[in-house]
Amino acid sequence: MADVQKSAFSLSSATLMMAPAFTTDVFSLNPSQHSVGMVQEVQVTVDGSIQELLNGVAQVTVDSKRTNVKASITANVFEMTAQNYMRAHALSGAASQVKRGQLTTAAGAAAVSLVMNSAPVPGESASAISSLSDIPSGATLLIQSATTEGLVFPTKSSGAATGTGPYTVPIAGTYAIPTGMSFAIGDYVWVVQDVAVGNMDYDDLFGVKITGNLTNYNRPVTAVFPKVRVVKGFEIAYQETQYNSMPWELAPLIMSASEATGRLAEIGTRAPGRVYVGA
Repeated sequence: MADVQKSAFSLSSATLMMAPAFTTDVFSLNPSQHSVGMVQEVQVTVDGSIQELLNGVAQVTVDSKRTNVKASITANVFEMTAQNYMRAHALSGAASQVKRGQLTTAAGAAAVSLVMNSAPVPGESASAISSLSDIPSGATLLIQSATTEGLVFPTKSSGAATGTGPYTVPIAGTYAIPTGMSFAIGDYVWVVQDVAVGNMDYDDLFGVKITGNLTNYNRPVTAVFPKVRVVKGFEIAYQETQYNSMPWELAPLIMSASEATGRLAEIGTRAPGRVYVGA
């Protein structure tokens, strides 16, 4: 049995943080603003292959060179937010704040507007509707029955909202509730961010920072990657036996000389990232 040299063992969770590449200082990413939330099985790996020079009938190896060296980041992401759905599609923009209201007037196929009061999600004060700007013209809405599971109608506001609470939101024309569908007083209206699924136009770059601690003395291990491309990750699974997660795969890239400026010169153009370890 080998002697233990240092109590530097890893059994821990991690905080995975992401922001648009080069527009946000990757070293300054912090959990309150940039974390993707609950993650499990976060791994950073470096892989490669060997190119061999062979000689003779026996094809003996006389030289070799490591090639195809590349880093990868994988993680299971559990929080199904619009922001994480956007990140999983390689879209680095900020998702709009979810708002929630509650109908004060029933709405059926003949309704040309929704009348609602604010009904924030418990514990999420930012989801309160506090002004007309929270329901702009063209806002994406989800009308959800409070009593009938599965009864949800996605639509958009067709014009400017009015009122000071209750608020009146127009849903005229193609956005009207269809025949045979109706919603009662007390049903919910969500103001949400919609995300295009599988859109090939999205291919934004991210800066990524991962932090965690070793098991003893809270020794920090922090990895920083200024230029990262999303390879895959979006998944919706309606599972009844276990919690769903999105299996993300991210590919750190080498920076160009014009990108590796300022503090990023510390990482340079010969490696896609750097790890800092307190052991």
